Amino acid sequence: MILLPIIITITMLLAMFYVIYEVERWRSTRRVLLALYVEGMMLTMNIGGYLYLISNNPFYFLIANSAYMIFGLYPLLNVKEVKMRQFVYSLFALLMVISEIAMGALIYTLETSIPANIDTSIGNIYFVSVMMVEMAFTLILSFKNIDKTLRNYLIGLLLLMPWFPQVFPLISLPIWLSAIIMIGNTILIYDSLYKQRLRASQETFTTIELTSIFTLMMIGEFLFFLYDTLIVFDISMIIGMAWFVYRALAGPNPRKGNYTRNPLLAFTIIFLTFIMEFFMGGVLDFVEGIFSPRISGFINSLTLPWQPLTNPINALWDFIDLVGSVLGSMWFLIMMGIEMGFLAFKKMLEMRVKEVRVRMSLMILAYALYTIYIPMFSPLSDRLPYIPYMWSMGIGTLGGFSNSVLLGLIGTYVVYAILSFLFGSRNLCSVSCTAPLMYQGTFYDSLKVYNRTSKVGRKLMTSRRPNWVKGITLGVSILVLIAAVISYLNSLGIISFTLFGTDITFLIYFMWFDIIWYLLFISIPFLGTFACVTTGYCYWGVFNQAISSIGLFRLKVKDPMLCVNCKTVDCAFACPVGITDMRGWFIKKGEFKSFKCVGIGECVNACPYDNIYFYDVRQWIKERFKH
Repeated sequence: MILLPIIITITMLLAMFYVIYEVERWRSTRRVLLALYVEGMMLTMNIGGYLYLISNNPFYFLIANSAYMIFGLYPLLNVKEVKMRQFVYSLFALLMVISEIAMGALIYTLETSIPANIDTSIGNIYFVSVMMVEMAFTLILSFKNIDKTLRNYLIGLLLLMPWFPQVFPLISLPIWLSAIIMIGNTILIYDSLYKQRLRASQETFTTIELTSIFTLMMIGEFLFFLYDTLIVFDISMIIGMAWFVYRALAGPNPRKGNYTRNPLLAFTIIFLTFIMEFFMGGVLDFVEGIFSPRISGFINSLTLPWQPLTNPINALWDFIDLVGSVLGSMWFLIMMGIEMGFLAFKKMLEMRVKEVRVRMSLMILAYALYTIYIPMFSPLSDRLPYIPYMWSMGIGTLGGFSNSVLLGLIGTYVVYAILSFLFGSRNLCSVSCTAPLMYQGTFYDSLKVYNRTSKVGRKLMTSRRPNWVKGITLGVSILVLIAAVISYLNSLGIISFTLFGTDITFLIYFMWFDIIWYLLFISIPFLGTFACVTTGYCYWGVFNQAISSIGLFRLKVKDPMLCVNCKTVDCAFACPVGITDMRGWFIKKGEFKSFKCVGIGECVNACPYDNIYFYDVRQWIKERFKH
């Protein structure tokens, strides 16, 4: 019984090698049709054999194969020419996948005497091994005929395909390996698009196809931990195999586009990868025990108290709870840090100004230490509320406001205020916050073009802040202040006010930075980059920007006349916050200071004359010593 499945597998491979070779080489229409006839014969034999096993009646096997051998000859005898190769490629890929599934079902039933389903048909070593060999053979044959971008995409998908959880004794192994490869593929996708950004068109639609498959895979793994079924994951792998074979033969999607010129394309790519990363982060949290499996376990693992779904308010609350709990979870942040950190590192290598490179190095290091290690792994993690500088996003970060955390919370505000006064709000908005790491990578930094081209982005340009932004800034600041007072009075027992048992300051933090921030992030094509700065919604950034506005930090120029004669105004195009009027300030005053300027420094790096430099407490001290 062991030998028969191996014989079936080898026979299937040999037949498919012939079929793949003939279809890829396409030496003549007749040879391709003959190959497709053989492929159909293999499919019919597998289906017929399976029907025989579950019915114990040879009639089905004989009738199916006899009928195909007769009627399957029709196209071979009557079709003289095939004008639509794309159709043949898609038919070939579809038949190949169905044939492999039928083979998997046949072997499973042969070994167990149990009728197969979709899960058992593809979740066995025979299906996986045949699938991998056939995909690899197809790629080898077509390797020289496809462009580099598609070739890299196919290799990335091929590396991802073997990791079926059903095949491995420990489920954590394939989950972790697929997650690592998925992170690498995401970096590959972003980097490929970034390198093509100056082209009139890019492989954007091919990218969207591949990202959709990745997203479905991660959704499938997430649902497995909730419902103990891999059906969605299985479907994603079937689609992945069919897409791989089709694209290896047909080439990339003929539809092109440029993500820096088409906001809908850019949004689609960002949204799909974000959804993929959301579910991937959730899957890793399941594997590492942050979330408990099954519906009840998952609900009990969430951050906020779960409410019965009896009304729309409760449903909205639970949705916020579910989304925010994943987006603020340990492994989501680690995964995003790896992806965005790599892209930021590549961007850093493009910077020629030493201080900008140092700032970006500190930004990457701050994410690793301040966002990941200290709150999640360090021995101090349980004591963070009592330590100054550890309330990384201000009020609400580590819970409610009470006397017990007074030193840590007030101390955080004092330390940040001093740093912002001396060095500018760049200490937060360009270094220690998670936002700059997300925005400063190669791909996402290139999206700053939407600061100029998007409808809202244009309204947020220049150093001036529109009245509606000032209104948001004031309103959010007052809201947080009132929430802090309520939280403090709650802790003293003077009042009792919570929302569904949740401290209001923590709820604001949870919604602002685990929900709203990500909405702004995926909306870059419509809002521009660094919308957390330009819209005034971030109460923690506003505090640091306010201190910075009365502090020492500013940008200065060595020679204003160079700005007068400058024809390119590269500084204005480089700014990821959308400040475009700094040149006028340089000409008029020799310096630039703005509430919106958070000292990212791309203007300094972009200046072709090396005319712009940072001014903060370091230069202030040097000036005092000169005198």
